Amino acid sequence: MRFPKILLAAALVVAGVAVPLSLPPLPGPPHGVIGMGHEGYEVYGIDGADNTGDMPVVTIHVGQTLSFQNNSRWIHVIGPGDKGLLAPPGAGAMTPRKMLEENETYTTPPWNTAGVYVITCTVHPEMNARVVVVP
Repeated sequence: MRFPKILLAAALVVAGVAVPLSLPPLPGPPHGVIGMGHEGYEVYGIDGADNTGDMPVVTIHVGQTLSFQNNSRWIHVIGPGDKGLLAPPGAGAMTPRKMLEENETYTTPPWNTAGVYVITCTVHPEMNARVVVVP
């Protein structure tokens, strides 16, 4: 009797979820870098950050950049958009970016247009943050 391939695929999916949960947490990002945990952005220790609302908010000035670090063992695909749906970058500096490796860091180009932008993760739709760019 042949072994059903679907059982192998199911076992690999379960292992992919269970193994990261069983490992110790990674250290947080350095000062000034937005961390990406399992299902949320970590904006503590960042100048201009506010975690009191419905989503984290980071306020920067025109011409500044933002740095993100995947400090989890989960894949993140981040970019402009909301609730996991990517949108065209428009006037913001962020373009979709895959964060595949733990501790991988990505720095955006300068944000040159004032406005309010939302960034999201396509893998974790609840993972959203607001970027406020002021003159």
